[in-house]
Amino acid sequence: MNDIWEIKHSSHRIRVESTWNQKKLWVDGVLQDDQPGFAGSARLFGNLRSEDGGFEEIKVSLGLGCLQTQCRIFVGDTQIYTTEIAWEG
Repeated sequence: MNDIWEIKHSSHRIRVESTWNQKKLWVDGVLQDDQPGFAGSARLFGNLRSEDGGFEEIKVSLGLGCLQTQCRIFVGDTQIYTTEIAWEG
């Protein structure tokens, strides 16, 4: 299993990689969180610089579904991506 999601948010690029033994969160090409080892689910955390110069927290939830890995990405308290919507489109 090797899944990659790349999401553009404002002027930032968020990349999530999930393999059978590694989960990684990249923001603008910089590794922000890494979870080695096999896990049925994972949480990754990072930050991105907001337009006003502050920081917004990024949260990623990964979980094994029946056929594919499910991914949800949040910036602050807002969900900006979910594989459930992507599969419907």
